[in-house]
Amino acid sequence: MFPLRMVLLGLGIFATILSVLIFSCKLPIGERCKDATGAKGDVTIWGTLPEAEMSVITQKFNIEAKTYAVRYTYVSEESFNQTLVEALASGVGPDMILAPYQIILSQVDRIYPYQMDEKTFRDIYIDGASVLSTAQGALALPVSVEPMMLFYNRTLFSKHGITSPPEYWDELTTLAPVLTIKNGGRFTESAVALGTPSVPYGKDIIMTIVSQLGQVPVVRYADRSGNVSFAVLVNQPVTEESTIAPLATVNRFFTQFGDPGQNAYSFDQGQTGCVVDIFVAEKLAMYIGYSGEYSTLKARNPRADFQMTILPQTRGYNTFSTGMRMNAIATLRTTKNPITAAAVQSQFGGGNTSLALASTVGGVPALRSYATNPSVDPIIGRSMLVARGWYDSYQKETDAYAASMISDIINSRSGINEASQTFAARLRDLYSK
Repeated sequence: MFPLRMVLLGLGIFATILSVLIFSCKLPIGERCKDATGAKGDVTIWGTLPEAEMSVITQKFNIEAKTYAVRYTYVSEESFNQTLVEALASGVGPDMILAPYQIILSQVDRIYPYQMDEKTFRDIYIDGASVLSTAQGALALPVSVEPMMLFYNRTLFSKHGITSPPEYWDELTTLAPVLTIKNGGRFTESAVALGTPSVPYGKDIIMTIVSQLGQVPVVRYADRSGNVSFAVLVNQPVTEESTIAPLATVNRFFTQFGDPGQNAYSFDQGQTGCVVDIFVAEKLAMYIGYSGEYSTLKARNPRADFQMTILPQTRGYNTFSTGMRMNAIATLRTTKNPITAAAVQSQFGGGNTSLALASTVGGVPALRSYATNPSVDPIIGRSMLVARGWYDSYQKETDAYAASMISDIINSRSGINEASQTFAARLRDLYSK
């Protein structure tokens, strides 16, 4: 008799292989694969993934495709939306775009949805990918995901007698004074980079904890006629009986690490140097980032004992989630080759091509079945299944609003409640356009 663990592992591997074969049309099941057989000609893709790595991927893809081909052009994430809009206005835009899901959401009116019902989409992809699913089809197909993780320096933990990383956020407030060392008013070692506008992914961290409190920052509604509206709930209590304002609660926790008057004070907005550099130099005990950064962190300082673990959770809540960074591929309404675009989209969104694309950013395919693949780190496998994003279709503006909110709080220009309400009001203005 085979042990139950081995049987379950075998079933997981089989499910992964089967989903890859079907989704990449190696097993021609479903209407989508019929379209792939008629694909021919070229399609152009504009994307934010590295050009050198993409060149290798597209060359291999084009050889295997035979009757059709992909032409890829890199466009920086910062200028992507403006460059795309100007190109489309001039009639020289691409057939498809490959970019972070926030950019996909910002271009929703220019996208031709991929014909896949919501149940099938949810069965194939991780739950966090549902931000791309609509009643009219999928706005885009995910090609990679990187869950938000906690990176920590085990040597610094051991030095201070700490045996394990925090499982809950409230443990950080206890650990901060222990792991922080000051000399002459300056930090020589810090516990964690939180609490200031300069913290990487500050907005992402805040919104992730908001989701752990059970709230969705922005909800998209669509009626039967396809009319869309949005509700900004980021600071609204989850239930009518609750008095907890999620964003204000999170801001109160977050900003204490940048407030000299708090016991948890461990990071100064005036600290010099990039946060990642401080962590690599072993002067920062904990750093919150995305899973794709792990190999780079270790490579930059091979002597350091850097470890990666699941993002802390909010104690007392029946939730388990983390943030995510996700790339996806979408077809534009202006494409002149929709059949080939659909074939490319399906193959980029699943199978070996998806694995190659994900590897360019250090991520993994966003397929649910991939979480059980034995080659995937169990910490990443568990985290990817609970990774969540939100309808952040105005990313540039919300980044600026979040930085302003944090700055106003720690510089005492606004109280926590006032700053949180201002941020929510600014979001309502954005999403009422």
